[in-house]
Amino acid sequence: MKEKNRLTPGLSMLLGATILFTYMLMVMGTFVTSTGSGLACPDWPLCYGSFAPPLEMSIWFEWGHRLLGGLSGIFIIISTVVVMKRYKGLPKALMLSVIGLLAVGVLLGGLTVIVEAPLLSTVAHVAIISSHLVIATLVLICLVFTYRYLVKGSAAEEKGFYKLIFGVVYLQVIIGIVVRYAGATLACSDVPLCNGALFPDISNNLILLHFLHRLTALSIVVITVTALYKSVKLNHGVKGFAITFVLVLLQAFFGIMIVVSQMFLPFIIFHAATGFLLLGFISYKAMPGFFALPMRGGEEGII
Repeated sequence: MKEKNRLTPGLSMLLGATILFTYMLMVMGTFVTSTGSGLACPDWPLCYGSFAPPLEMSIWFEWGHRLLGGLSGIFIIISTVVVMKRYKGLPKALMLSVIGLLAVGVLLGGLTVIVEAPLLSTVAHVAIISSHLVIATLVLICLVFTYRYLVKGSAAEEKGFYKLIFGVVYLQVIIGIVVRYAGATLACSDVPLCNGALFPDISNNLILLHFLHRLTALSIVVITVTALYKSVKLNHGVKGFAITFVLVLLQAFFGIMIVVSQMFLPFIIFHAATGFLLLGFISYKAMPGFFALPMRGGEEGII
């Protein structure tokens, strides 16, 4: 099949919608767990054995999250079928990975309800509920990588810091997820110090987790500022690094406000939403650093 455009408008919209619904599902998941609605539906996959559970707010928060998850799953399956019918190589491998991750994520979601993972009394409970969101981040990354590969375009702007920023940002996301579900969000109760000290007592695992999260955030700021400075100096790729810098600052601001406000819900949601948005944007920019983009106008990879 000969085709000049690797990504048709229809497929572009389909993949874009799939990425958007996946992102909204991740943000909604943060909202559900932050409001304590994670076990509002005591059974799975139905809620109180029905598609129309009782009209209580917490129940419909959780049920809405499940419905959004189902809709996201449908978009992912359709996108996978379309991509696999049209392309081979990396796009096919990435979408197969998404399907595999989706299956594991669904199973972990059910397991979260069955074992009542929000009762964070053991390491196993923390691991189960954290893994559920970690898998969602991997799904988002694979979807964005697929979209970026099919869009093609120039990779010149991506050379330099994006691959490094991606690695540190993803590490920060993973640590942040563990901090959230291990109950370490307020282990350092003040800002910019940690419990009144520049270097706190890290013999406490929760304080260690929280402090590591802050150190990783600081490293992201330093790397991003350096990248932005060099891009301005060379007058190349300024827009991408400027957007990255703004997202990093917003992420840091909402993180600080969570501590200052003692976990005010809107700051928690905005912190997660900005973090996932930053991860998606950096995944798009860093993708050519991990996989070579096909030549513009080429047909390789098309079945």
